[in-house]
Amino acid sequence: MASPRSIEVKVGILILTATVLLAVFILVMGGINFQSTYALFVDFDNPGGLQSGAPVKIAGVKVGKITEIQFRGGEAPGGAGKREPLVRVKVELEKRYQQSVRDNAVFYVTSSSVLGEQFLALDPGSGDRPVLAENAIVRGLDPPRLDMLIAKAYDLLDTTVNALSGNKDEIGTALNGLSRTLKGTGDFFEKNGDRLDRIAANVEQITVDTQDTVREAKQKYVENPQIDRILANVDKTTGALAQDAPPLLADAKATLANVKRVSETVGGENEQAKIRQAIGDLAEIAKTTKGITQDAQEIASSVRRGKGTVGALVMDEQLYDDLQELVRDLKHNPWKFFWRE
Repeated sequence: MASPRSIEVKVGILILTATVLLAVFILVMGGINFQSTYALFVDFDNPGGLQSGAPVKIAGVKVGKITEIQFRGGEAPGGAGKREPLVRVKVELEKRYQQSVRDNAVFYVTSSSVLGEQFLALDPGSGDRPVLAENAIVRGLDPPRLDMLIAKAYDLLDTTVNALSGNKDEIGTALNGLSRTLKGTGDFFEKNGDRLDRIAANVEQITVDTQDTVREAKQKYVENPQIDRILANVDKTTGALAQDAPPLLADAKATLANVKRVSETVGGENEQAKIRQAIGDLAEIAKTTKGITQDAQEIASSVRRGKGTVGALVMDEQLYDDLQELVRDLKHNPWKFFWRE
């Protein structure tokens, strides 16, 4: 039979073991760890069902927990008339993850499933941004308000039902009109099925013809070797013009310079006087020539009218014939110049 001393030792060991197991169970279930932490503050208008003690996770990995949720609705409003967020959540994150959390990190409330516990998720931000300082205050993304959505949906549904109930006659009339319209449309398609088929066939033929026309135009005006030759000739012409343009411009500049020198030379008072004198002389010569021309015209007119000896000779055919006969006779009988019968 065991001694009382050994029984007491066994009972003490059993109690100590149970106490250690209970402590370990409490530590495991309570999520208590001995890592050093630092605090951050996240503001929300409504954090939903987030509770104190809920975990904080990065990519599904627990990095901290929520230690306190404060309601701040009674505090002073923000600047420019903006209302401050109503709730501030204190977050304790493990120090070993601090270098991963940047100042553009995003905090939002989510859950592991539809009916699962809500927790605070953390998107750590981009690596080129500064580290988020300890005790910093950031703005979180409010979770969707399913209760508010349901309430608004119910209100909308109630308004719709009331509107339908109050306008039964109008709705019936509209449905009847819609029914007649659909029936008339069906009758139209049924009566004009052949015409619609022909129209569709014509449209299809027009489409085919258009495609053929576009193809021919492409072959004629885009893929035509003649067009390529024309473009090549234009390219050569523009190249030649670009090559010949500088000498032509130089000649034009020299011509303009010569014209300028001539104009400057002619622009003197002595030269202008000489030019005016030459113009006056030309005017006198033209006037004299005009008078001579008028005299010649008068003489020609007198001759045509048969006045004077020349006129008589020219215009009197009998006299002209007699003189011609006399000349012929003297030519054949030159002795008549010295002897007359």
